[in-house]
Amino acid sequence: MNSRIENIIEKLDELEQIYQENKGIILTEYDLQCLVFHKIYDLFNHNQKTFDYHITGSPLHSEINFFDENGKLFYRPDITIIEPENYSIIHSISDISIKNERLIYKPTSSKEFEFGGNSIIIELKFCKNKNGIKIISEYEADLDKIKKIKRLVERDRNSKVYGLVVIFNKTDKKNRRFQEFINRDEDDIKIKYYTGKFEA
Repeated sequence: MNSRIENIIEKLDELEQIYQENKGIILTEYDLQCLVFHKIYDLFNHNQKTFDYHITGSPLHSEINFFDENGKLFYRPDITIIEPENYSIIHSISDISIKNERLIYKPTSSKEFEFGGNSIIIELKFCKNKNGIKIISEYEADLDKIKKIKRLVERDRNSKVYGLVVIFNKTDKKNRRFQEFINRDEDDIKIKYYTGKFEA
């Protein structure tokens, strides 16, 4: 997983260079999400066997919902990477019963697929303000979201969550508190900062 994260970071570094050369390429956070998805797409084989061997799938997905503490589909990271062998679009992958000596899987939840195992979560933020980054609460919220998902998922000792908080700033203006924030990596969660170096 760590080598995969390093490969993703290399692609993000490349995207920063592209952004600095083409400052109008990112206008919205959705632009950033599309560009990151496109940039890392070729890092993956998108025709892998899923939990159901006759169905293939991709490790790379956007806007996948995770359950919260109350079993509700609540947390939705921008990009999630999961191993196809650990997800099913047909049924549950863990809730089973035995009937007539056969394993019977329970139906999927309302999201119509189930997954488990290790995952990488990428949360994206784009600051387009010409005055730069002054309030950091929304960036801290993304870090907190990954930490909450990590804590919930890792209750299953066979699953691990790795995270990336990726911040693109149109300018390179940022306050001291934000600088302290991007200098602290959490357990298995990295914070990466990029700038377009735009000057008005």
